[in-house]
Amino acid sequence: MNNKEKYCGIVPPLMTPLFDHDKLDVESYEKMVNYVIDAGVHGIFPMASSGESVHNSYSVWKQANKLALDTAADRVPVYCGAIAASTAQVIENMKYLESIGAESAVATAPFYTSNLLQSELRRHYEAILDHTNINLCIYNMPGLIGGTDIAPETIAALAQHERVIMYKDSCPNLDHHLRTLKLLENEDISVLCGGEELCCTSMLYGSQGNISGLAVSFPKLFLKAYEAAKAGNLKETVELQYKILELKNINHAGPSDFSMMKYALAAVGIGTEINCYHTEPLTEAQKKEVHRIAEKFMEYH
Repeated sequence: MNNKEKYCGIVPPLMTPLFDHDKLDVESYEKMVNYVIDAGVHGIFPMASSGESVHNSYSVWKQANKLALDTAADRVPVYCGAIAASTAQVIENMKYLESIGAESAVATAPFYTSNLLQSELRRHYEAILDHTNINLCIYNMPGLIGGTDIAPETIAALAQHERVIMYKDSCPNLDHHLRTLKLLENEDISVLCGGEELCCTSMLYGSQGNISGLAVSFPKLFLKAYEAAKAGNLKETVELQYKILELKNINHAGPSDFSMMKYALAAVGIGTEINCYHTEPLTEAQKKEVHRIAEKFMEYH
């Protein structure tokens, strides 16, 4: 089985339920993992961007990754977040993940910087691969890491490494994403589109799946879209893309994607609205708006 066949489908980037802003809500975390796996997702991504990975304490980061692995219990692949600002920190994170039994880890480009050269991106990922032993999922997220965008030609070069198994492309530029899909079409690397906006478009054009924050709360909507796209049912896939865009209004209803997605999860009965220390809390009006939107999609949770 090649990587496109093995690492595919709908992979929710897990939220991180908390107590008191810095303590993991273990019961809710386990409930969330079982909830999405029971719904039929194809993998999970703990300590992702939407899981407030770099905003949580290191102890919560370690605990959440291990709990995801233990709770999943080999039912689906677990792509553990190793996201950190520097190459050295990613290497350190991945060595810890390897020590607890992880098979795959996800890393962005370095951040708290800007205008990185494409050659520097290659050096970053090549150093990670040279100093670790588990599989690597490369994560392109220009919106959250200072605008650094992995060029299609750069990921095509990195895809030649046997342990680079997946590419999560969260660049919202359709031209960029399609050129990436074309360059990687015959390479042994799975491409999953990050985010809701291009979810179905990407899958119709040949990506292997999707990683969207709202798939944690409403996994069955994204699973239905994946199956429709995989079957080549254009009409149904387009209709589901518009539904996903309507659901995305949850993120626009309040102060930040982090707080809105976490409250959406609470709205379906998992966890609470508690975020990391700095995140702006929701007003009562914003909570009502989340419930109003979520109510339309309860058949998919």
